[in-house]
Amino acid sequence: MVLIQYPQEICDTEMIKKIMTLENTAWPKSTDDEDFPSAPNTYVTSFVLIENDIAICHVGVRKSPLLHKGQKYLAYGLSEVVTHPDYQNQGIASKTIKNAAQFIIAQHPDISIFTCAQNRVSFYTRCGWKAVQGACFVGGTKEKPFRSDSLNLVTMMMFISPKGKRHQADFENTDIIFELGENQLW
Repeated sequence: MVLIQYPQEICDTEMIKKIMTLENTAWPKSTDDEDFPSAPNTYVTSFVLIENDIAICHVGVRKSPLLHKGQKYLAYGLSEVVTHPDYQNQGIASKTIKNAAQFIIAQHPDISIFTCAQNRVSFYTRCGWKAVQGACFVGGTKEKPFRSDSLNLVTMMMFISPKGKRHQADFENTDIIFELGENQLW
């Protein structure tokens, strides 16, 4: 197995095809015209684990500025985390996510934030994030907000900078609004 960091600046059609094939195992697409990344303005990099020339695990990293309760933050998050069904429950995703977490921390953001299903909270907690009580990640656009609570998703956060840690309570029991693009959510 080889872990590859695939940055935004590279447009390798073969790697994109491998990532999209892997993502299709978790989120089947009705067409092949889906773009990768789906939101290039927030996409930073991917960590892709390759075995036998096939992508078996993918962790995308996104970033966006955030204005929340009068404070400006730099936010990074995970996106499109998927492991091929034949390789699940072997610790592969944990290792790949930990590499992504190290990358995120090295970028010196204030926070890391994303959403996950309730049954994945303990998994991401072991990787360094925590569920934030009552927080709702709101993506999408002003005209068409895309709320994580409408999908029963949990908002996970890591408070990284001193500023992020000082304002941790500001993220509880509130909407955290990002302008990510229509139907976009981390």
